[in-house]
Parts: sequence; C-alpha cells; structure tokens
Amino acid sequence: MARMQKMKSGNLVGVGNHNQRNTDNHSNKDIDVERSYLNYDLVNRTENYKRDIEQFINDNKSSSRAVRKDAVLINEWIITSDNQFFKDKDDKEIKDFFEQSKDYFAEKFGDENIRYAQVHLDETTPHMHLGIVPFNAEKKLSAKTVFNRQALQAVQDELPKYLNERGFELERGEKGSERKNLTVPEYKKAKDELKEMTTTLEQRKSEVLALSNDKTATIKKESLDLKDETKTVKVPSGETIGIGKLRHEFMKNEERKTGNVIMFFLHYRRSPASCQARWFLKSNLIPSKCRLFFLPWLGYDTYIK
Repeated sequence: MARMQKMKSGNLVGVGNHNQRNTDNHSNKDIDVERSYLNYDLVNRTENYKRDIEQFINDNKSSSRAVRKDAVLINEWIITSDNQFFKDKDDKEIKDFFEQSKDYFAEKFGDENIRYAQVHLDETTPHMHLGIVPFNAEKKLSAKTVFNRQALQAVQDELPKYLNERGFELERGEKGSERKNLTVPEYKKAKDELKEMTTTLEQRKSEVLALSNDKTATIKKESLDLKDETKTVKVPSGETIGIGKLRHEFMKNEERKTGNVIMFFLHYRRSPASCQARWFLKSNLIPSKCRLFFLPWLGYDTYIK
C-alpha cells in the first residue's frame, strides 16, 4: 500500500507534469481526463516542482556546499490500496484515509519536508503522491540514511498499524517479499507467454485423447477419482497506477494448476479397476521422462507431469 521512488533533479519536471495534470495527453491510458477535476491537494507547497523544491533545499540545508547533480531531491511515496478497500467508502472516508496517511509521514519525517501530497481519483485506483525532501536531523540532504533499508521496513510495518488504530482495516504487504513490480512491457510479455503455454497444453491434451482412442471410453478421469493439483500464485491484477518507470502493477492471488494429477491412495489401491487404471495412466498420460510414485505420509499417489 506504500511504495517509494527516488527523484533526482532531472525527474522533477516530468513527475510534476504528471501529478499536477499539466497536460491532457498522458502516456498512462488509465487516466480519465474527464474525471481529473476530482483530484485534490492535501499539501500544496510546490507550484513548479523543479524550481520550488530546489529552492526549498537551498534555503534550508545546513551545508554551504552545492547539492550534487545526481542527488536524490525527493522521495515520492505512492499511497493506495486495492479497489475492494475503496469500494464501500464515500468521498469523506477516502479523503480521511489519505489525510491520516499523510499525518503518519509528517510525524515520522517532518511536516515541513513534505512538499506536496496530491490525491488522484481519475485513474483505476485512488492513490496519493506524497513527496518528501530527505533532510536528516542535521538538515543534511541524505536519502540513503533517511530512507535506508530499516526505515523502509519500518514504514511497511508501522503505517498499516497506524491506520488500523484510526479505524481502517488494512493488512501489511507480504513481508520479505522479493516480488518484482512488472513494467507494462513485462506484463504484456507475461500475458502472451501464458496464452502460448495454455494453447500448447490444450494441443497436448488433444494428442493424448487421439492416441488413447477407445481407451478413454472405458476409463474416464472421473472414474479414477483423479483431481488436478493447484497452488496459489501471485498474478497481475490488471490494476495499475503511475507512468513509465513509476508505473505500479497490482498483484492478486489466483489458483493455478501445477500440472500434477492426484488420486486418493485408498481409491487407487482398492478400486476394481486398479490394474486397468495403472495401465491407463502409464500408457496414456505419463511421458517417458515422468514417473508415478506413492507418498505414504499423505495417502496419495501422485503423477508428476
């Protein structure tokens, strides 16, 4: 629900144009410009991102040395949740959610360091862009120390708890997850690969049925008490926010077949068609490189494709 991006001087113009909707021609096709009037600011201390943020830093930094050209000037947080969370909330409740989120960051990283907090309601999912200048306690610009690994983990742990204490029901994201957020090209490639794999699987099934001929008429999958093994996997949900490298793809849980076929052990051993069933599996379903084995602690015979 909270994701951070590092912004250097060269990023600020483009980010500002996106956040402030300074154009009607957006690369992010999820933006509905007819609903952009619904967007609002919770913090508006920045009219021109690049000019005003650089001015704030120069006016408040403790060092007289010039800021490095490659320095991180803003750590932008995107605060959101899934559509199910927002589904039954009215405008006041949604605004309160973002207000409370903003207050958490103000308490933790300094209210004056928050230079903008803009809520977008014109995309697929409501979300807030919140920009923080990474000043440490000595007013030194230091994104590496202010938002180090420990600080980032603390935000993921503390923010859901902070909001839950204020009446919102949220769960922390998957702790220690190494899941990568997909870019748009990566997401489209994954969809194409999945479609190709599905097509290939259907072709193989047709080939197996053709080879088995009348054998499938005497022994059906249902009569052998077979079932497809599944597992829960994370897949793209189709919900996105942001643009370009800042684009974030939400994930969702989905049950997918593993390719394993499972038969309950007692049915397999005691069935009158047991010998016939074994022959059918080995002759028609199991390729030469595969095997049929028994897991006594589970009580299942498992066929691994």
